[in-house]
Amino acid sequence: MSSAARDRTGSLAGNLNRFILFRVFFNARFYYPVFTILFLDYGLSLEEFAILNMVWSLTIVLAEVPSGAMADIVGRKNLLVLAAFLMFIEMALQAFVPIGASSLLFVVFLVNRICSGLAEAAASGADEALVYDSLKALGREGEWAHLLERTTRYVSAGFFFTMIAGGFAYDATVVNRFLGFLHEGWSLPREIVIRLPIWFTMATSCIVVVTTLGMKEPAKAPTPEDQGNPGGATAWQNLVRPFRQVFKAALWTLDHRFVLFVIIAALALDSVARQFVVLGSQYYRIIEIPPVWFGFIGAGMSLLGVVWARISRYMVTRHSPFFNYLALSATLMAGLLGLLLVIPWAGVLFAVPVFAMMSLIAYQSSYYINREVDSAHRATVLSFRGLALNLGLGLASLLYTGLIASLKKGSGGGLSPDQLQESVFIDSLKAFPVYFLVLFLLILFLGRLFIRRTELCFEVGDQ
Repeated sequence: MSSAARDRTGSLAGNLNRFILFRVFFNARFYYPVFTILFLDYGLSLEEFAILNMVWSLTIVLAEVPSGAMADIVGRKNLLVLAAFLMFIEMALQAFVPIGASSLLFVVFLVNRICSGLAEAAASGADEALVYDSLKALGREGEWAHLLERTTRYVSAGFFFTMIAGGFAYDATVVNRFLGFLHEGWSLPREIVIRLPIWFTMATSCIVVVTTLGMKEPAKAPTPEDQGNPGGATAWQNLVRPFRQVFKAALWTLDHRFVLFVIIAALALDSVARQFVVLGSQYYRIIEIPPVWFGFIGAGMSLLGVVWARISRYMVTRHSPFFNYLALSATLMAGLLGLLLVIPWAGVLFAVPVFAMMSLIAYQSSYYINREVDSAHRATVLSFRGLALNLGLGLASLLYTGLIASLKKGSGGGLSPDQLQESVFIDSLKAFPVYFLVLFLLILFLGRLFIRRTELCFEVGDQ
């Protein structure tokens, strides 16, 4: 092997560790445990907070697939570098905007949410496509399942740390006691303490920028467009090329029904689980867990991701996709039914399998999609999965909102507002297993009807 080939091999091997670093620090958001109250303490109203979250979700939905197509065209590294810089801009805006209700505050946070959504969309799929193609170029694609497990383990550990640290960093009493321990008289005003989780996250964004700049793009075969236009693409061709890429990837996915149903199954499982996760703090309050424990519960759920990654690797290498779909569905259903019991304190145990779904689904859908999709469409098809998961959550949220309105309208009188809210929430839990059962049966029926290569559903992965 020549020295140039060895250098290139070493660079591609470096992508594997940089992929882990990117995932860990891109997701190391110290403000997550105080997300809602952070926005409100800056001076935003609840209505403005709701609008900003809607803008964030809409940005991801609109940018998810085009960004995947761009990753397949201009390079996955370029999209990851863009995501890193957008993350830095997102945090810098929030780190230095003046605190206090004002029209400027809302505009800055609006740009912040758009940058955040674009960063999420740019990173989605591009990172996996880059590292999987690196493994293929190294002849080590059989290590994909192990790499996913290792990445999940580090991300879970990082998320655990940031959840705990972010919660403590936002508490002015804890921060000033710590500073006073270091040096008598040291303290920070509340306006500074509010920004600490943001400043910590901005620091991690710098690590993300450096990490992505050091990545190496694997060589790829020229596309038919490149071969037919050796002189270079025109401006019009560059403009329409992403849309052609999306269209071709969509046709490919429709023609490869197994991949399509992996995405649909992920949508069904994830939308139900994530809708409950969004409401998790309300469930904890109803089962009489003090709010001080919420951050620790979230951190513990994240740390369990290490266990779910190992279980997922075992499942994809020892069992068929169909068996795994049945196993995940049974696990989710058991958790949803257990939640209906609303057992004080111990009820949190039934939330564990519901929280686990997001990690299990992310791992297994990544494994099956990357195994089946060719390199030319990889990032775009992965972005289809991201789009599907966001649309699934949106649909579940819309249906849940309608359900709550219906339950409130049909509830009897004589209850205080807090009692009414608690009663409606408990009643709404009954809809979760029913909704998932409908999706489960629908997917089985449509899969039996439309999947042509059914042998893929019963094929066990490489160990």
